[in-house]
Amino acid sequence: MGLYPSDWAKCPPHAHAYKARTDVTEEHYHLIEGISQPVNGSSTDQHTHYYRGITSFERGHFHRYYGITGPAIPRVDGTHYHEIEEVTYSAYNDSVPIPYGGVVFSPDEERPTHTHRLKGKTYEVVGNEPLGW
Repeated sequence: MGLYPSDWAKCPPHAHAYKARTDVTEEHYHLIEGISQPVNGSSTDQHTHYYRGITSFERGHFHRYYGITGPAIPRVDGTHYHEIEEVTYSAYNDSVPIPYGGVVFSPDEERPTHTHRLKGKTYEVVGNEPLGW
């Protein structure tokens, strides 16, 4: 028997760090970085994670993004990773000048907007208790 019994609902939750870069749209791209929401799961049970955040601040704006990872993909060493792929929410092509930062967006306003596609994968598992804890 391994570290945990076959009932994976009893294993401690884990989360994944992730990094990605969006595609180039309107002559710029954004970086994303974060940690997925924790979930109980193994390398072989097809579990997924929610993730969300805001992109890096480029050309006077950022984008919100929300998504669900793909299912767990096993690695040879017994760990796993997840693929992420999503489209950001809209932002204006020309940023709104706001003193001290901030972003204002209204879907009802008749101004050109754009989105970005992001694609990447999770890497290290974070949030697990050490063995023997």
